[in-house]
Amino acid sequence: MRFHILACSLLLAPLTRARDPDRERPNHNLTVKTTSGTYTGFINSTGPDVNQWLGIPYGRPPLGDLRFMPPKKAPDYGHADAKSYRPVCFQTGNRTGAFWELMPEFQNTDSQSEDCLYLNIWGPRKPVQAKVPVIIWVCGGGFREGGGHAPYQVPDQWIQRTQTHIVVTFNYRLGIFGFPNSPIANKNAGLLDIRLVVEWLKDNIAGFGGDPERMVLYGQSAGATAVLSQAYAYPETPIVRGFIASSAGIGTNNPTNTTLFHDLAQTAECANLTGAAELECMQRIDAPVLQRKVNEANTDPNRGVFRPIADGVSLFANLTERLEKGLVAKLPLITGFTYNEAAAFLPFNINATAPPNGTVSPGAGGLACGVRSQILTRAGYGFPTYVYLFSGNFSNITPRYWLGGMHSSDIPLVFGTHNQFRGNSTEFEWQTSFAIEAAWVSLAANPLADPRDHLGQKWPKYTEASHQVVVFGNATGPSESYVESAEILDMYSGPC
Repeated sequence: MRFHILACSLLLAPLTRARDPDRERPNHNLTVKTTSGTYTGFINSTGPDVNQWLGIPYGRPPLGDLRFMPPKKAPDYGHADAKSYRPVCFQTGNRTGAFWELMPEFQNTDSQSEDCLYLNIWGPRKPVQAKVPVIIWVCGGGFREGGGHAPYQVPDQWIQRTQTHIVVTFNYRLGIFGFPNSPIANKNAGLLDIRLVVEWLKDNIAGFGGDPERMVLYGQSAGATAVLSQAYAYPETPIVRGFIASSAGIGTNNPTNTTLFHDLAQTAECANLTGAAELECMQRIDAPVLQRKVNEANTDPNRGVFRPIADGVSLFANLTERLEKGLVAKLPLITGFTYNEAAAFLPFNINATAPPNGTVSPGAGGLACGVRSQILTRAGYGFPTYVYLFSGNFSNITPRYWLGGMHSSDIPLVFGTHNQFRGNSTEFEWQTSFAIEAAWVSLAANPLADPRDHLGQKWPKYTEASHQVVVFGNATGPSESYVESAEILDMYSGPC
């Protein structure tokens, strides 16, 4: 079943909801008192109707004996400016491939530090409501790279145009620093960082014009896995009111232990130690040295050795069992994938004019299978789920035709940054962007209702009886956003 959507003029770019001038409450107060200090933000010429606060601490620096351990709340640091990004958490990997060589705007290139638990807030100066909904962005990167500042993930133009919501980005610990897999340290400190961000926002976002009762977690790739893990870890107290998980699912049977931490210790001047002595030794090694040791040990850049592991607290070995017992937050979820996910992981040569070895676009592949498993599981238990396929191929995002619709290519359309680095966007691309943005904000604004796109089209739930999805950005479809049978997913994911 399809509903035709007529394109609107770009000059009339519609909002998620019409702005009522009588209800506008300009927020010109850029100094906000929080539990971790009083911070003064700023505005700039590129977003004159956007309040920005960058580099606010949400946790204590995880240094010394806090390394590998659960995060601790940041104390009140007094008054400070919040006008510049802080370093991202230490990354691992060799920084090669399409994301780094052809489209670096997907990546964080800020300096790195172990003192990295900071968040950033963008909010409207002319909000459509006294308190607006909040979208909390959890970046991807295989749990080994990423952070709260990548050029394609800066939401100022999205908020400048709509004035409907707040966006929060943040850094969380990665690799061995966030997921050490030590038998006596915290196995998933990085996932606990994410929870601490949500708790900080519950206590403080009202001061920035946000509604703590209307917050959603939105993540992509590894960030999607992290978002879904929060639903299982906090079934009774999720704090947020909904989830958006793009281009990844979450394993139904997660490993409970590895020897990675101990194996690395043998090469990092902590050999022949066990238990507390091994942990204390690894906490004393200079962070850049430890980062280098991880890179040397990980010869496969896509393996992502130090990743979340089932600790029985933030991630569980048997998710099916938790579902059967009702131990999951019964909140709405938007989830889906791009039609050509796997293209991003092809062997890459920046000078190539065709796919490697004459291959064709590989489709969505395994990442889509994780999403589809999550969809079917949720539908079986009756949880509200909204499914999409991103079918866009836009050359100003992916300038090699075989990469079109690849993993992450939907992100610039969500954040409204698709026109900023390789030429302006087509009208169809703009309208696709508006449709996705509006649906995301709609979920945050009213999580009890079906999301709607920029022209008011309702997004039907995916159920066992009605397998319907929304297709975004299909140039050969009836519009930039239309409802389709879920059979279309089979065309790209292949057998799962």
